[in-house]
Amino acid sequence: MLVLKQSTIEAQGVSLSYGPKRILSDIDLRIESGEFFCLLGPSGAGKTSFLRVVAGLETPDRGELLIDGEPVTAKPPQRRGVGMVFQGLGLWPHLTVAANVRYGLERRSVPASVADEKVGFMLATVGLSELAGKFPGELSGGQQQKVALARALIVEPRILLLDQPMSAFDQSFRTHLWGDILALQRQLKITTIMVTHDPEEALSVADRIAVIRDGRICQVGSPAALYDYPADAFVAGSVGTANLISGEVAEDASGVPLFRSVATGAIPLYDGFHTPALGPAVACFRPTSVRFAPYDSAVNDTDSIWMNGQIVRSEFRGGYLRYSVSVAGETVVCDLPHRKATLPMPAGSDVLLGIEISQLRFVNV
Repeated sequence: MLVLKQSTIEAQGVSLSYGPKRILSDIDLRIESGEFFCLLGPSGAGKTSFLRVVAGLETPDRGELLIDGEPVTAKPPQRRGVGMVFQGLGLWPHLTVAANVRYGLERRSVPASVADEKVGFMLATVGLSELAGKFPGELSGGQQQKVALARALIVEPRILLLDQPMSAFDQSFRTHLWGDILALQRQLKITTIMVTHDPEEALSVADRIAVIRDGRICQVGSPAALYDYPADAFVAGSVGTANLISGEVAEDASGVPLFRSVATGAIPLYDGFHTPALGPAVACFRPTSVRFAPYDSAVNDTDSIWMNGQIVRSEFRGGYLRYSVSVAGETVVCDLPHRKATLPMPAGSDVLLGIEISQLRFVNV
């Protein structure tokens, strides 16, 4: 039986440099106990570096890291109560599954009888009991992933760190394996931090997400909050496909802020809208927020804006059709449900694009 403590993690002004290059800049972040938290960002954003700071494998230049309110910045990795699954898994090829899982217990001089019991329980928990005597080279990729996870958890860490754990697998296999991993995380209630560059993965598994860019946190929130209410254009594009119509925010003669662009015309930003600062801005909306109408139709809908466009191409994606539409020199992506035996509209077709004003998000560039 494992005894895992749910722990909070807090970074206070954490910065890290490699020589003259700044990797992390003033990271302020709190991760709640039992939470599945995701750091999402492109390669080189600082995701793995932050994990290494939490694990004690890197020492920040300044700032403090706390676990359960206790400063741990000066503590070595083995005294932090952290388990980590590396991107390359790091299994010992010459050791059996059971010996790989047992490794951390031996390093801690756990009595053999206790270690035997824990290894048996852990292998049963991840569904690998029958493979205890196999070597890593004899296992599938998913089985190897479970061995690495079991090895990290058997030492009863307070925190589990996952460094892009699914990067080597195809999408269908990821979905299956994530189901198993999430069920285990929920069962053990262990605080977990994962890093990934895959927005679909982050949105589907995390309780909360922090989008990181160039070593700085751009926004933190639930998957739905980041998807529907991105703080800026970078966040909008980081958590899924986003249409970004370039324009500017200005004020009319009565002081009401307006968003103006060639594609949309002038849109008053009344109460209820997120109103960005005056100056260059974008109107952000998702491909699923768009609907089509015949180009020559008379539209009487004051709750939407309508734009003239021309279809550039269409892509059949199973459950939906993705259209790329040219609108005033910009490309708008539209996802429309596919209906059986319905042919896509051909490239070159003129259309009207409608977007409900409530689905627009206006942000600075």
